[in-house]
Amino acid sequence: MAPIALTIVGSTGLTGAAALAALLNSPTSFAITALSRRADAQAPSTNSTFTNRVEPDLAAVASAAEPLVPAGGVYITALGTTRAQAGGVAQQEAIDLTLNRELATRAKKDGASTIIVVSSAGADAHSYFAYPRIKGQLEEDVKALGFERTVILRPATLLYAGHRPEKRTAEGWFVGLIKGARAIGLPTGALGIDVEDVGAAIAQIAANPPDGVSTLYDHDLVKLAAEFRASKAAAEGK
Repeated sequence: MAPIALTIVGSTGLTGAAALAALLNSPTSFAITALSRRADAQAPSTNSTFTNRVEPDLAAVASAAEPLVPAGGVYITALGTTRAQAGGVAQQEAIDLTLNRELATRAKKDGASTIIVVSSAGADAHSYFAYPRIKGQLEEDVKALGFERTVILRPATLLYAGHRPEKRTAEGWFVGLIKGARAIGLPTGALGIDVEDVGAAIAQIAANPPDGVSTLYDHDLVKLAAEFRASKAAAEGK
């Protein structure tokens, strides 16, 4: 069976990196292209191919001669920033909404059949607050593009070990609080999800995308992550 052609953008961020790691270790064979502004070195995969397409100006990719995604392929976007990193709400919206929308539009034009979008819990195009409004509007815009398969992920707080590539002080404090509650046995499932579970879920979806439009939450992602690990263990004969 031919490898599944797949392009991921945002692979140098927290969620994108977890997704790429899972894809490279998937029992499913992928032909992976990671689109990034800077080089994204990865350990070789025994089952998939990996190409890092470095484009300092991601906005130019939407109109470039080179296709973003091969026809029939999978497009994954984990591209996102914060207001502080971007320099304001307008600048954040230019990346999280406008750039994401332009790249998704190009992926559809190239013939991608599946799009997987990392959104956020609480996304709402009509929200008074900028972040959920931006995420919600992106969801609506992507749905309107009419991919054969549209999968929207709405994870809650992302739990991770160590430090984010980019510093998010308030988030880091909240993650620490959730980890502390988990360590003493308090239920935290409704508060956050391990980023490795989100990455594993993305790899499982990329291999077996559902038809139509799907919106998935933490409990869905945890289940898919378990399915991914079970299929990986079975392939390894464990």
